[in-house]
Amino acid sequence: MFKQIMKSDAYWRSVVRLGFLFVIVFAIIEHIGNYGFKLEPFKTNILEKGLLFTYLRAKILGGLVYGLIISFVFQRRKIIESRK
Repeated sequence: MFKQIMKSDAYWRSVVRLGFLFVIVFAIIEHIGNYGFKLEPFKTNILEKGLLFTYLRAKILGGLVYGLIISFVFQRRKIIESRK
């Protein structure tokens, strides 16, 4: 079943879609939680300290892991239900 899911194009489209949405939603929630609705503290803490690459890399990797896990669970459930 694992190989079947990994070879599926629908799985990888789902990984990318869920990962991208996770990154956007998480970044917005994190920004509001840390800085409120102000952009200046974010600019000071991330952009001026040269941490933008690290910030983006962490978000992308987090989104990828989230997308891989959640999409795998959904695809596995779909295959199990189709067998019944």
